[in-house]
Amino acid sequence: MDARETKAGKKWARRSGFILLEAMLATAIFAMAVLALARCIEAGLQAGIAQRDDARARRALANRLRELEAGAQPYAPPQTEVELKREFSGMILRQTVVDLELMDQNKAIVDGMVGVTLEVSWPGSGGSRSVKQLQFYAYPKRG
Repeated sequence: MDARETKAGKKWARRSGFILLEAMLATAIFAMAVLALARCIEAGLQAGIAQRDDARARRALANRLRELEAGAQPYAPPQTEVELKREFSGMILRQTVVDLELMDQNKAIVDGMVGVTLEVSWPGSGGSRSVKQLQFYAYPKRG
């Protein structure tokens, strides 16, 4: 009987060692899956932040365009740089105005047209600055 007990004990020891190995492997796989899920969540959050900042920059550009069209802001200075406040804090708006020398189809000079470049920059991820730009032509009222 002693020989049978040792054979059964060896089988049980092998089986329990295999179960331990399976449990360790399953735990390692689960841990890697949790880490991968955490990275996916972090990437999703970063994408959401980037999308929100991009939408804020588009609103800032649209606001300045409307201010220029309404005459609330002048076209006059060749280049201005303004740090924006309130919901646009951290963003810098750069406005560049260039006088254009254009001719119409009759080769007559069209006077008073300007090219306007609006650029918003803000701190992005990784220490770099993100930039959004809007370019258009305008025929401002002089007076």
